[in-house]
Amino acid sequence: MSLFVTCECGLRFKTPEANAGRRALCPGCGRELIVPLLEPAEEVLYIRDEPVQPVVSGKALASLVAGALLPFACLSGLPAILLGRHALRDIDQSAGRLRGRGLAVAGIVLGLIGCAATILLLMPAIRSAREAARRAQCVGNLSQIGLAMHIYHGAHGYFPPAAITDRNGRPLLSWRVAILPHLDSSSLYNDFHLDEPWDSPHNLPLLARMPAIYACPSDTTRNPGLTGYQAVVGSATAFTPDFKPLRFEDFTDGLMNTLLVGESRQAVPWTKPDDLSFDTALPLFGLGSQHGYHDNGFNVLLADGSVRFLKKVIALNVLRALLTRNGGEVWCEG
Repeated sequence: MSLFVTCECGLRFKTPEANAGRRALCPGCGRELIVPLLEPAEEVLYIRDEPVQPVVSGKALASLVAGALLPFACLSGLPAILLGRHALRDIDQSAGRLRGRGLAVAGIVLGLIGCAATILLLMPAIRSAREAARRAQCVGNLSQIGLAMHIYHGAHGYFPPAAITDRNGRPLLSWRVAILPHLDSSSLYNDFHLDEPWDSPHNLPLLARMPAIYACPSDTTRNPGLTGYQAVVGSATAFTPDFKPLRFEDFTDGLMNTLLVGESRQAVPWTKPDDLSFDTALPLFGLGSQHGYHDNGFNVLLADGSVRFLKKVIALNVLRALLTRNGGEVWCEG
């Protein structure tokens, strides 16, 4: 007695009853299958069912359509890739009932092109957004420094001089150390020996503990212990070379018209009493090519505590007026 078995390829073949429940190979396609437990049937050698006509995979077609929507690549690229992958899997498992492999591959390729184009188009916008965020954080850093300067003035009656000096007027530590208590860094301030220079055996290790507020977020070098936030030292600037403390009334041009701190790519150790001199700062600011970490300009802190962004093309006479505190010039933001 024989049993009849129908394979997924459409071939119906005969096998002995003793094979019921066992594994058998289809004589047409070679697929391995389990012989079902069926009632005995009359002997027939081979009977092939009507062949199944393959149809185009809907997922393959959808992948091609999605991939072809290049103007909307940012939305359709990834769906085209996913649909194409699913279509290829379905075609491989359909035993010839599905076709459209070329459509799926074309959809995947177009989807990849669309995703790549989207990334290329978005990169400038992403870079611009990141730079805007870093520039805003830099403004926040300088604003906190300005607030600390004003708190210092309120506590002492004058702005901090360019350096903490010894009894003989020799500079030891930067103004950046002097304002630490007003930057919520009193513990760090207390660890300094204020009667020793910045590079003494005791003070030098503290260089590694630079507060994050002294690091411009757009500084890609980020050298430990170095800062680009510097004052401009000069006889007519907000920081004098003889380290004379200055009061509000010494800024006859107006606090809002005088620069306190700017940013420079020529970074210095943050504890070191080392800043830009008026003579070197003027051309450096004016050229702008090596000043600041931002596109097209740099941030500056004014004596009134506000922060402004100066473009690299700023006129030298305007910049000179901004650097001096008592030159009789008034800088107006245009």
